[in-house]
Amino acid sequence: MQVIEPQSPFIRRSSALLIVCPIFAVTAVFGLIAEHHGINPDEGFYLAAGSAVGSGLKPYVDFFFPQMPYLPYLEAAFMAVYGIGLHAGRHISVGSTAMLAGVLAVRSAEHARRAEVGVAVALLYATHVLSLNYLTVLKTYGIANLLIVSALLLVVREKSSLGRLALAGLLAALAVGVRLPMLAVLAVLCLWCARADWKRGAVFAAGALPALLPVALLAISDPQAFWFNNVGFHDLRREIVGVGPILAQKAGVLARWVLVPQNLILWCLAIVGWLRGSRRESCALLAAVALGAMYLYATPTYLEYMVQLMPLLLIAGTPAIALLLERRSMAFAVATIWFIGLAVALRPAGAGSERAEKLELWSRTTVDSVARHLQDNSEPTDTVLSWWEGYPILAMRPGYKEVGFWQSNAAKKLSTEDRQRYHVAATDDVRKIIESGAPRLIVAADDEWVDLRPAIARRYRLSQTFGPVQVFIRQPSTGGSDG
Repeated sequence: MQVIEPQSPFIRRSSALLIVCPIFAVTAVFGLIAEHHGINPDEGFYLAAGSAVGSGLKPYVDFFFPQMPYLPYLEAAFMAVYGIGLHAGRHISVGSTAMLAGVLAVRSAEHARRAEVGVAVALLYATHVLSLNYLTVLKTYGIANLLIVSALLLVVREKSSLGRLALAGLLAALAVGVRLPMLAVLAVLCLWCARADWKRGAVFAAGALPALLPVALLAISDPQAFWFNNVGFHDLRREIVGVGPILAQKAGVLARWVLVPQNLILWCLAIVGWLRGSRRESCALLAAVALGAMYLYATPTYLEYMVQLMPLLLIAGTPAIALLLERRSMAFAVATIWFIGLAVALRPAGAGSERAEKLELWSRTTVDSVARHLQDNSEPTDTVLSWWEGYPILAMRPGYKEVGFWQSNAAKKLSTEDRQRYHVAATDDVRKIIESGAPRLIVAADDEWVDLRPAIARRYRLSQTFGPVQVFIRQPSTGGSDG
């Protein structure tokens, strides 16, 4: 086991610089990427949720939201300052990632008693391809990572005080309130605190209670809606059926979690660090395994979930990174593999490929052009019906809270009563909206709402096409004010 000596004066003097430099560097680079990064489809329901909360509505009770409830409230606060739009939500991800890079740099440098180790850990976190793709868009990952990793680092500190343990419990519970799978790490940390002294575990649990109470109250207000949005919806929308296909999908994702070059390096560093390290590394690796198991249980599971295992593996791998930096030729070889893997993952999509078509559909050029067209061809009170719920929000026009990117698969498996209760619209519900002529504009992609095109054609005409996206405008004959 590695013996941790007292912190060196150099590390104490360098702490401010170690935390400030990664924060500024990641903020600058990730902020620039966030300004131009294409849209992630999930950003639509996050934007809609933040806007709804800002209007006084409650998740689950008043609108559909397939995640834990805390992020929309944080979004609403940012939107009150920055205005409604992608920039407000993406500031949360970029800021959280920058702060965590600084925290990882300082704590890793202190633990290894070498400043360059902290720099290396922050650099690895910031240059992983999943970080560049998923921590620069509006998702739960950035803020959840900051909260849960901060909690873990407080728990594993040498001679951590009871006050720090209570704070760790609070941060871990806040992470659960952002993203439900964080419950696995909260359980690991609670058991870790209690393993030698039950009082320390009790203090950690007591610290978690204030952050879990609002979630509990929201769940109690409508238990079925809470369960549906966080668990039931994800089960209903799955398109993979049968034990064989489900296991094959999980095995494929697990292989990518482990065998993608950057991920393989992280797991190797974590295992070596655990073998050479102390209780800090053991706790971090156990937390990563528990969280990975939680994500593997979900169906379907995704490669992007690895973005939440990364910081835990980096903490576990700190002793191995320190050892690696002492062997320059080996460090150079690992760095070469790391950045080649990054370059391959970020290579441009081939013309005409499925990936290229998807990138065009969700490019900032396409999305911004559609949003501007919606604004130019409607009044602030005109409603917009869109297969992606982000367009009405970005155009600052009223939309339909029951209609969104993910709802249709689940809605068709629900009764009419349940669809109304959970605020999700099936294809027939969307058809009724179209036939009513209530929306001023309709937005649909090439392969979306194909069965609804005849209904659209009866009351609407094509206004403009933006690559794979079409905007339809209500014809005067439908009645009402057409501006």
